[in-house]
Amino acid sequence: MSIPALVDTVRADLAHALVAVDFDGTLAPLVPDPADSRPAPGAIDALRRLAERGTQVAVVTGRDARTVVGLGGLDSVPRVIVEGLYGAEQWQDGRLTTLPEPDTLRRLREQLPPIVATGDPKLWVEDKRLSLVVHGRRAADPEAALDPLREPVTRLGDRLGLDVHPGRGVIELRLPGYDKGTALRRLVDAVRPASVLFVGDDVGDLPAFAAVAQLRRDGTPAWSVAAVSPDVPEVAQAADVRVDGPAGVVALLAELSR
Repeated sequence: MSIPALVDTVRADLAHALVAVDFDGTLAPLVPDPADSRPAPGAIDALRRLAERGTQVAVVTGRDARTVVGLGGLDSVPRVIVEGLYGAEQWQDGRLTTLPEPDTLRRLREQLPPIVATGDPKLWVEDKRLSLVVHGRRAADPEAALDPLREPVTRLGDRLGLDVHPGRGVIELRLPGYDKGTALRRLVDAVRPASVLFVGDDVGDLPAFAAVAQLRRDGTPAWSVAAVSPDVPEVAQAADVRVDGPAGVVALLAELSR
């Protein structure tokens, strides 16, 4: 499907659409330090205009929900729903619903840093409470810096019963049973939209792309959009529509909201 055709189709019943987007790499350009992440210019304005036209706007992210709301100023978007930590928590109307922290995460905090310390000094660990992320984006070659740690980190995750997921310049260890596909399906069950649009950029978004395809097979008009990056060509290949990074995402959202 072309971008103009997608826009025309979703616009036909915008007040009953669900538009769900990833945050890092999709709404916001990737940066070495996730604390510095901010939405691309125009992103929040476009989401706000969509919400004002009746669209249910959602952000489905691997970040914890409160952090994303704060970094993005998402509380300015009417009725926005934020699915944080791959659906392990949800923020809506200023209220956060989240899981209690299991003892497994305490053990992970003790055992992961010594492994990371054996690698490139530019590597560091981000603590998201219900997951830990080994970051390589400060290194000159993030993937090469992470390569020696993939096997020991995977062994640790297996031993603790955690899922280990690669991403763009990261390795994440998180609770099993949560992914963006599950989070998107929960949103669809709650909202009952006439159509669904999901936008993502990384391998963590592929389960949501798969959920979109299943929705379409089940009769709900639904489309996946990739914010294309050369780092993860498989994401572009899996999407129905492709745009050029966060700037392309903003242009698409702005066109939808007109």
